[in-house]
Formats: sequence, C-alpha cells, structure tokens
Amino acid sequence: MASLVKISDDADQLYTTMLAAAHASGEGMRKVFFQSDIQSLANESSKDVKELMPLVQELTNHSLLRISKLDRALCWSTRPRDAAKAITLLNSEEKMVYSHVEDAHQKGIWLKDLKKRTNINPGTVQKTMTKLENQRLIKSIKNVRAPAQKTYMLFHLVPSDDVTGGSFFDAGDLDESLIEELSNLIIFHVRMQSWSDTKPRKVRRETSPAPAEEDPAASPNSSRKRKRPATADIEDAPRKHFRYGDEDPVVEIVTQLAYPAYSRSYPTAENIHTFITTTDAIRASKAAQLTVAEIQQVIDTLVWDDRLERIGDGYRTVRGVSFKPPGYGGDEEDGIDGPGNGLTQAPCGKCPVFDLCSEGGPINAGSCAYWAKWIEGGGN
Repeated sequence: MASLVKISDDADQLYTTMLAAAHASGEGMRKVFFQSDIQSLANESSKDVKELMPLVQELTNHSLLRISKLDRALCWSTRPRDAAKAITLLNSEEKMVYSHVEDAHQKGIWLKDLKKRTNINPGTVQKTMTKLENQRLIKSIKNVRAPAQKTYMLFHLVPSDDVTGGSFFDAGDLDESLIEELSNLIIFHVRMQSWSDTKPRKVRRETSPAPAEEDPAASPNSSRKRKRPATADIEDAPRKHFRYGDEDPVVEIVTQLAYPAYSRSYPTAENIHTFITTTDAIRASKAAQLTVAEIQQVIDTLVWDDRLERIGDGYRTVRGVSFKPPGYGGDEEDGIDGPGNGLTQAPCGKCPVFDLCSEGGPINAGSCAYWAKWIEGGGN
C-alpha cells in the first residue's frame, strides 16, 4: 500500500514547503495551490513541469495532497501527516465518506446530508463515522442553527462562527448572561463618555412647613377620649402647630451638559471594543474572542431597544433623549390641548435640554436660535 512506501526526499521537501506556506497564509489547510504556486515554491531542480508533476502525484498518492478544481483549474491543498497516514488505510467507502466531510470545510456537514450524498447504507455510514472519529480524522460539533442535527467536520479544522455562533454562544447554547453583561458595560461606558463635567451650583431651597406637635386636648389619641359626632367633618380634625427652620437648607444642583453636535468625544464601536476587552469585568478567554463586529451587534440591539442613540457620522453612538424643536406644532399628538400658558408658549417651556442650558455653556440663551425665531414671529 502507499503508506508502506516511503516518499522521496524531493517530494517530502516540497510538501514541507507547501505546508509552511499554507500556515503562513492564515488559511491553514484550506489554502489551495495552483500549478504556478507550486512551481514558485519548488526547488530550482524541480521547477520544470516534467519534474514537478511526478512529485505532486507522489504526494497525492500518499494522501498528503488533496486534488480539486477551482475555476476549472486543477489545484491542491495539504493534509496533516497523521491524517494522511490514516486515510491511506481506509477502504473505498470510508474514503468517500471522508471526502464529503472534507468538502464541507469549516461549515461541517449534517449526518442526514452525508447519507444522501454518499448513497451508502445508513448503517455503514454510521459505523464509518464512528471509526473516523476514533481515528481522530473527523469530529462531531454542535451547530447553533440546528442543534438537534449531528454535524461533522475534519478534526484539525476550527468551525466557523456561523456554526458555533461566535462569542455569544457557549457549548452551542446562547450565553444570555454574557450578552446582558456586555449591554450594561456598553451603556455605562457610553454614559460616562457622553456628558461633560460641570461644577455643582449651590442654591437655597425653601422648606415646606412641617408639623411640630398636635394639640393634646383636641387629639383623639389623648388619654381622655372624646366621642366625635357622626356628622364630624374635616374641620373637626386635630389642630396642628407648625414650626419653620431658622435657615433654608443649601443644596447642590449638578447639571450634566451635553457635548456640542460637532464633538468627537462620543465613543465609537472600536472605542467600546477596546474598553470591553481591557476591562476585568469580562472573562479573559471571552474578551479575547470578542470582535468589533460582535460589539456592533450588541450596540445595534441597544439602539433598537431605545437604550442608545446613534448620532453623527459612521457608527458614533450616544445615549440621547427624544428631541422635538421648541415651537413644534404637533402638540396635539402629546395630548396637550389649548394654547397653554406663557411658559409653555415660550421656547424655554418646551426645550428638551432646558436643564442643560447655562451661561457660557454649549447650550445658552445667548446663542439660542429658537428665541430669535420666536421673537421674530411676534411670540407665536
């Protein structure tokens, strides 16, 4: 058999060179080589087609190379040495089953599809799959799109994200706790990056009069109880004495100011990805697997749930508020009937960022465009 015959030194050197090139390409065993590619990798003495093709055929006979067609041109791909050695010992039916699994690459193939394509007795296919698994030629994986179906792929390949579900799946099951944790971290980071710091303002707040004590004589809970008439009303309630504080308390009011519309301080998906992958809140193994595209998926979900708002250009996101320009004529939609009062007719009464307006800030009365428009319209 081919496995009992040692390959030539030239063929072995060519295989080693092709295997190194496949790993260096990033595609691994999925890397295909056309004839011109193999010629460029071969030694000077083997670049001629007459000398090169016998070496390629020798490697193919030993199952170290797999021949296929791409764009109507012959091409070859490498196999691991241990897998090639095991393949040469398989019978024709087992090789047919293995070739179909090999064609599936990183997506894998369902067992029921494998039975249809090979047209082999289902019992024989099942026994073959068990044998190939024991020889570590293939492996069974869990497909998130069809968890009930058995999916097989080559043992040395890594399943694609379409099969495993990416970082959001753990052993084929949706990791809901991870998604919730990511959502909370993203909202926290965006909130911290969406507002500028302002100094707190100290203001005096008047206190409402507080009850000090009740008149014991009039209290129904006194030691001498008085029976109240059945016709008693609110005027018959116990009399209360009120006291007022000597000084009104001083409180601090902190106002969050939004950045101007032209600001570049709002986080992007790349910024959020960097924050997530460098924080200790996520397991290091999961953080290393997360990609910017996966973070963008979580951001999109938060935007759809109205927990984040996308603004600016590109994928800039910020936690925002529902905005309606002052003076907007659609008050009926908000359930407001009538002209309102003086405050609601003025722009300030309808301004959604009224609390952010301050002298010298990005939002201030001096540069308010709605005031000028309102005054020009005669206050209408």
